[in-house]
Amino acid sequence: MRRESIERNILFLCEDNACLSQIAEASAKHLAPPRTRIFSAGIKPGVIPLHVVQLVQELGISMRGQSSKGLAEVPIQEIDLVVSFGGAHKKCANLPGRAKIADWNMANPQASSDAAEPTLAAIREDRDEIDKRVFALFLDHWRNAS
Repeated sequence: MRRESIERNILFLCEDNACLSQIAEASAKHLAPPRTRIFSAGIKPGVIPLHVVQLVQELGISMRGQSSKGLAEVPIQEIDLVVSFGGAHKKCANLPGRAKIADWNMANPQASSDAAEPTLAAIREDRDEIDKRVFALFLDHWRNAS
């Protein structure tokens, strides 16, 4: 039986597209199966802090070419899966109805009002959790391939 290769389009969405969704985009691009397009965006795009780039590089993953962007810069009607951080999908009225929504209930460490700066250890924990979840997401893809 021949396997059909279906293109999949995944969007990682968060409030500022500066930390969690950027980490997820980098990890997903590193691990993605063939014919999978990876995007990230934010409701109100911010600036990717240098320490986020450095923490991703610790995994041997490059963020070269990634930049913070809004939904207008993503082919939104082509998205099959939206992975939302902190319920960001609830703030978007234009997500395609056919897109599956996965809410990875993780708070943005950059937006924490408890501390002036999130600790590198806290962001490193989030990075490792995201990397595990992205790996599991694609592992399910391979298990379900026919």
